[in-house]
Amino acid sequence: MIFSRILWCYCILIFQVMCRDPPTIKITNQGMISGMFLKMYRTQRIVAYMGIPYAHPPLGGLRFSPPVIEGLTTWEGIRNGSISQASCYQNTNNPIPKHTQVLNKLLNKVMDMDDMMEDISSDQFSEDCLYLNIFVPDSPPPSEGFAVIAYLHSGDFSNGSPFEINPFQLVFKQKVIVVTIAFRLNILGFFTTLDGEAAGNFGLMDQSAALLWIKKNIKLFGGNEDNVTLMGHGSGATSVCAHLTSKEWSKDLFHKAVIMSGTSLLFDNEYHTSIRPASYYSKAVDRVSHAFSCFRRPTSSLMDCLRRIDAKILVENTQDQRWGPIVDEGLSNGTMPFIADKPALLIEQGHLRKIPILIGFTDMEDAYDLFAEDMVTKGIELDMYNTMINDVVSSDFSKYENNETMCMSNNQIVQEAVNFIYRPYPPTEDKITLRNLYLNFLNDRKYYAPSILMAAQMARMADTYVYRFDLKPRTMIDIPEDIGVPHGFEQIFLWGLPYWNSQSDVQWDNADKRVSDIIMTLWANFCKYTNPTQYGVYIKWDKFTQDNPNILIIDKSFNMSDLRSLNYLKVAFWNDYYPNVLSFAAACCNTSDSANHLFVPSFFNSTMALTLCLLGQLFIMLHYTTTLAI
Repeated sequence: MIFSRILWCYCILIFQVMCRDPPTIKITNQGMISGMFLKMYRTQRIVAYMGIPYAHPPLGGLRFSPPVIEGLTTWEGIRNGSISQASCYQNTNNPIPKHTQVLNKLLNKVMDMDDMMEDISSDQFSEDCLYLNIFVPDSPPPSEGFAVIAYLHSGDFSNGSPFEINPFQLVFKQKVIVVTIAFRLNILGFFTTLDGEAAGNFGLMDQSAALLWIKKNIKLFGGNEDNVTLMGHGSGATSVCAHLTSKEWSKDLFHKAVIMSGTSLLFDNEYHTSIRPASYYSKAVDRVSHAFSCFRRPTSSLMDCLRRIDAKILVENTQDQRWGPIVDEGLSNGTMPFIADKPALLIEQGHLRKIPILIGFTDMEDAYDLFAEDMVTKGIELDMYNTMINDVVSSDFSKYENNETMCMSNNQIVQEAVNFIYRPYPPTEDKITLRNLYLNFLNDRKYYAPSILMAAQMARMADTYVYRFDLKPRTMIDIPEDIGVPHGFEQIFLWGLPYWNSQSDVQWDNADKRVSDIIMTLWANFCKYTNPTQYGVYIKWDKFTQDNPNILIIDKSFNMSDLRSLNYLKVAFWNDYYPNVLSFAAACCNTSDSANHLFVPSFFNSTMALTLCLLGQLFIMLHYTTTLAI
């Protein structure tokens, strides 16, 4: 979010704006817009068109409704494309994840913004925020047009901005168009009444509306409307996955996908909102109704009431609740569902767009965000290690949808299954080893296994490339030596930060610049040609297939993985075995609870029901152990 004022960041700080003869484009059914030249050093230049509306402002009766794209407002004269628009309203009280703090600290150093930008305030946000920004190479397009990247920002659907990235270097060096998109967030983007009055997922629909605008108009900017890559990081990657599984929304509007450090299969935690059933928000709707003294029912009255409240007041008084995507099948007869079922089922059943994807993650995504500062530097005790793992498992079990009675008596079954895989062996009490083992546990559960599951399904239908990012910048950025690559740090290389004009003490290592060149080339090659190694790099990156499920390990060597460098057993554990253990333990709970309330023979009581369940669990565990031995 430190990029909220684009003119400060792009022009005043690191660029020289060339105001003479700005390029002008006529957008059909909207009007003329003038761009601006952005220049870094003396020879690097691109063109930017800022703040282009792609839908009607979602104000008044359009609040909590799908975006309206018909009859977009036209303007007289030439629109100034050098002026950025306000970001969408969002939660400003949310704690900033540690990895974001470290990245922002680096960016502050590079861009020297401490004294030149004010802190973000709510005045920089608006409900009128459905705009996109287009960054175009300052050179003639190829005959087929420039490849186009539509980028969806991160922020857990509660925060974020299209200005979180700076696409200058990627656009200049790789000759691609980058489009950054603003979309509604949190309550304004994902509120639901659990029925047709407000079916939710409006932020995802905004993204789809932006993609439709790109399809219709990007050719005017030299882009190829038939070669659009949808790219996202974190919750932006979750959005990309939602578009991949959506039936009608975004159909034929993008042709490749880049999914970085996130899928629609993520387990939910403090910073990563998975796609939930609509019923998850039932009590939250009650709280919103009470907070603003609105009638809860009928929901039409509730919506009339909420639409009359000032947007700033609405957002500021609902910051304790995070809203995100839901399964919206059946909620509305007037709107097509965006997410028709649980993402895992949609993916398992092959309800995916048959397009090439590039997907991956870093080797220690949660290196910063799950620890107190001393745990990062000093590690964790064995007792704390066991407690932290058991807390995660207990949370999963308590939220499991088939745990109807909220029984926790079988929690130990689930914990033992996890401990079987993640118990330190050989036994150790070394704090750093335990810290890294815990981080691997989180990475496997939240990123590695879901990404491989997604890749395996997509590989049946289209070219699929998978990576793991193990390479930290050599430039000093406060990452401990024995910590891997945290969430978001591959973005340093993708967007060419080592080439930014440093205004302070950050002096980028030449090795970081070389790595940045390679990453930009690989990603751009995929967007242009599907094959990430088509031109400009001498790296072997095989397709991910059922028979050859290997991935590119991005470290000093850039080598493909083998059976020794990846633990596919952990993928199978999280994708197949763990859900079955949760389901089995929850079913045992329900069985034992039911035995206490139903008439059953005296010899068949809750204890016997639970015993039968445990015997079944023992059989499964023995079978699983035998499989491991084989």
